[in-house]
Amino acid sequence: MANPIASAKAQEATEHFTFRNATPSDIPSLSSMISTSLRSLSQTHYTPSELDGSIGFLFGPDTLLIHDQTYFILHPVNSPSTICACGGWSFRRTLYGADTAPGRVPEKRDPKVERASIRAIFTHPKWARQGLGTMMMRYCEARAREGGFERLEMGSTLTGVALYERCGYVRSGKEDVVVCPNGEGIRIVHMVKNVETEGVDGV
Repeated sequence: MANPIASAKAQEATEHFTFRNATPSDIPSLSSMISTSLRSLSQTHYTPSELDGSIGFLFGPDTLLIHDQTYFILHPVNSPSTICACGGWSFRRTLYGADTAPGRVPEKRDPKVERASIRAIFTHPKWARQGLGTMMMRYCEARAREGGFERLEMGSTLTGVALYERCGYVRSGKEDVVVCPNGEGIRIVHMVKNVETEGVDGV
């Protein structure tokens, strides 16, 4: 099984892709890309009904992250409008979810005693399994460290758990089941990672 960190480093070395901050004008494209990603890459973990209920409710852009300038787009160097992957980090206590998701807690975290959250990492199917999702994760981890956080957490989709485990995250033992408007329950896995000694590379 390929090492996702090594794949991400190989992509970084090509310098074919770069990052930019997401802006409010990107929200329609982000919503479409996240939907495409989930429907293509999460079919083995969520049923069509679960995806129908969760996309646009639980899974979608968080405009507060865009306002905070902590949500990013990974794109080809020569095509800033092409979203290959997206993701972010947050100093707020909301762990996951779009604007419409339940349980939002916008208060700020204390980096001395709390973890930053890695948020909403999605890869477009066209660029999947090429290291770009992990490249986005590494970028978000680095930005969180610049924000003063040495410990991280995330609410992972079932689809992402295996990848994040290979990148140094561990399950905390907590799981949420978010009930969507159509009555379907979506499992979200709480995962954590400490970076103060290992660095953002996970090594």
